[in-house]
Amino acid sequence: MRGIAPRRTTIEDYERRILRAQRLLEQRLDEAITPVELAEAAHFSLHHFHRVFRAQLGETVMQHVRRLRLERAARRMRASEERILEIALEAGYESHEAFTRAFVDRFGISPSEFRDQPSARLLEWETKRDDAVKAEVSVKTLPALRVAFRRHRGGYHEVPALWRPMMQWAAERGLTAQPAPFYGVCPDDPDVTAEEHLRFDACVVVGNDFTADESVSIAEIPAGTYAVGIHVGPFDRLAETYLDVIGRWFPKSGYELAPEAVVEHYLDDPSIVPPGKLRTEVCVRIAE
Repeated sequence: MRGIAPRRTTIEDYERRILRAQRLLEQRLDEAITPVELAEAAHFSLHHFHRVFRAQLGETVMQHVRRLRLERAARRMRASEERILEIALEAGYESHEAFTRAFVDRFGISPSEFRDQPSARLLEWETKRDDAVKAEVSVKTLPALRVAFRRHRGGYHEVPALWRPMMQWAAERGLTAQPAPFYGVCPDDPDVTAEEHLRFDACVVVGNDFTADESVSIAEIPAGTYAVGIHVGPFDRLAETYLDVIGRWFPKSGYELAPEAVVEHYLDDPSIVPPGKLRTEVCVRIAE
């Protein structure tokens, strides 16, 4: 009697399946999603799902959700004048006191102290702003985009290694024939999120009829109104344009910064255009 051949699994397969659960949590962060729903999304048994999730991300599901909510709250406090109690309620806490305890446990200071404490990156930028690049900024209403993506977790200096196989994958499927098809999505703020938890999604635009294979996931870059700064230069200096947009342009614009993902749109092909002349749109969401 022949035995049943075991299913081949790889690290990449586990990462992709856990990413499905992460995406579900991210899309429904304010909802009470059951562990069973998450396990089903990742195609794991409930018991195995919890073990793999913690092994992959270094935190339990509840720790992951709590961290994402607190980090979103921290970004909102820096970006808006919204009352701390309202931010606490949005983060799932029933009282100011409970939110403050959780916030102090995560960041080491109270929410009000955090709000009064300037961003470390902006403080550094302020010391150099007279010599810093002044980006050309415009307000644009951008459509939603369906994208195939691969995710990197960790320091942004490791992102180039993600792009090489992603660009090859896109070229093999004819996706690079469309104009400027590549986008980067940065959901986290390095002033708020520890480096090991930073997320970066390397994206390429795909059509509605495109079906993902096992090496990518599908997502949507949301439509909305964005402040779009034009960065000219190498990718490793994109943060300078982002800081210019939020540090110089936003305070004078009359608009409020939304605590949402920053979107990078790469207008030029780095295999053709020299690093010093590469153009990238740095798109920062404006609060509705």
